[in-house]
Amino acid sequence: MKKPASQGVFISGGCGDIGRAVAARFIAAGARVVLADLLPEKKGRAIAAAFGPGNASYVTCDTTSAAAVTQAFARAAAVLGRIDAAICNAGMVANQPFLEVTEAAWERTLKVNLTGSFLVAQKAAQLMVKNPRGKLGRRGVILFTGSWVQDMPWPEGASYASSKGGQQMLMKIIAQELAPKGITANIVAPGIVYAGLSKKIYDREPKFRQRVNTTIPLMRLCSADEVAGAFVFLAGDDGAYITGTTLLIDGGASLVRRD
Repeated sequence: MKKPASQGVFISGGCGDIGRAVAARFIAAGARVVLADLLPEKKGRAIAAAFGPGNASYVTCDTTSAAAVTQAFARAAAVLGRIDAAICNAGMVANQPFLEVTEAAWERTLKVNLTGSFLVAQKAAQLMVKNPRGKLGRRGVILFTGSWVQDMPWPEGASYASSKGGQQMLMKIIAQELAPKGITANIVAPGIVYAGLSKKIYDREPKFRQRVNTTIPLMRLCSADEVAGAFVFLAGDDGAYITGTTLLIDGGASLVRRD
């Protein structure tokens, strides 16, 4: 794989399992990253420091706040010099049966997953349009952590799946509008990842575990590392002509397993 064009990488939700896996892949490819998350500064800096001197930095960022996002990007740009890639990865899940979905859970899920993605992507794009074009004409790359359920319903997933469906359309609009300006946009859509909240639910809830085990044709959950490589591919020269699409990494779950 060719070295990513993205030398300065901003990752929202950067201290979670997927965020850290993505950061590790970019660093291995020669990039520097800024992890943006809600952790206390000391804890976030410790996570960044674990990637080695000069490879990663941490900024506190509430992605649902435009002011906080602006401040986080200003700090990131000061460290990186410029933003070449932005990974809209911060997210949350609040699964509830449809008849029991609360307004608070619905609004919070859309605010984090959809509005947060919008704010991060918009601020990143505003900075990227000022970058000089690279050899393939790109000024920057905006990538989203989507989900296979953006196209496929999942029980008790009304708020989450709706937020990811909205995120997919947001990505397409960004890709269409900003392509002439040299900015590409795509989604990496994992299936059910053995990481974060999914891992906790899978380990503790037999009903969820049985549902998952009978859903995935490859008969296992994917790891955060299996998802991470797709971001580096789309941000690198090999992915420079790809925009407005989704790279699905779901083990065949969206095929619907039939035994």
